[in-house]
Amino acid sequence: MSKGKFDIKSILDIPRWEAVQDQLAKATGTAIITIDYKGTPITKHSMRTDFCSIIRENPISCKRCQKCDSLAGLEAVRLNQPFIYLCHCGIVDVAVPITVGDQYLGAVMFGQVRISNGSDAGVERLVNEISAVHTDDAVSALQPDLRELYQRLPEMEYERIRGIADMINAIVQYIVACAVDNRARMMSYEWRLRSLPGDVHAAGADVPVEIHALTGKEECIGVEETVQKSSMVYPAVVYIEEHLHEIIPMHEMASLCLLSRSYFSRLFQHDIGENYTDYVNRRKVERAKELLRSTPDSVSAIASALGFLDVSYFVKLFKRFEGVTPLTYRKLKRSSSAAPSLGKI
Repeated sequence: MSKGKFDIKSILDIPRWEAVQDQLAKATGTAIITIDYKGTPITKHSMRTDFCSIIRENPISCKRCQKCDSLAGLEAVRLNQPFIYLCHCGIVDVAVPITVGDQYLGAVMFGQVRISNGSDAGVERLVNEISAVHTDDAVSALQPDLRELYQRLPEMEYERIRGIADMINAIVQYIVACAVDNRARMMSYEWRLRSLPGDVHAAGADVPVEIHALTGKEECIGVEETVQKSSMVYPAVVYIEEHLHEIIPMHEMASLCLLSRSYFSRLFQHDIGENYTDYVNRRKVERAKELLRSTPDSVSAIASALGFLDVSYFVKLFKRFEGVTPLTYRKLKRSSSAAPSLGKI
């Protein structure tokens, strides 16, 4: 899997999902298959109808089936909801998209049913296409079978199809959310582990027991007040807190969190309540305030220590957040701390 990207097999445990898929097919009376973003099946076909079995075994019609699956999945992503459509055979199929943020991973395809009073034109066209690749004897035996199998396809009301689509969509979204949360927790753990002293790494199996104590209770609490550990942007928040002395480009934090830049930006705003640039600048200003109160360092030295290349920009930024310049802030804090306290009578 390339850096910053998810893979459908990191979201779905295929053997376990196939078992769930089989049960869903039995419960809904529909055929189900799961495809990747290219339209290639990644699971077996659960309860595939005899009609569709013949269609997909034919090289001409099979290509059309795969093209339908691929295009329907993309349309579902565009609509951001399950896409109900008539395939090239004139029967109903549904594409339920599997996405993480703005990344399309694949789709759960279900259907192979007819809506009442549908047209039989699709099967007549398919019979003619299959005739072109089979021998005469095979065609004469196959044509009546196709027509009969088409008539045997289960009929279903549109409302029932929509209800199944919504149910499968809810299941898919739940699975994706759990997988993403698990990934975020693992990344947070790995990030913490990498930040531990070298002698701790040598402890091997004892590391998980000691990890909380060694990372620093105050620092952990500060980060957790900003964002939950289960958030996908948690590793970025930890990194920012520990690297305020650096220039921290957003694309590097997106890569750290295995997210695209656009999705990272939206998710950061949602989880933190502040856009990425303002958050980083605000944290730098907070650190600058600490240094102004506790050190005699010049404004230019503090700006440099926080990764600002332009002192005047740092001063303007500080004033935007605090309403005063860094020097004025320092004077106000010093005069406040130097003021004598009044005793009680």
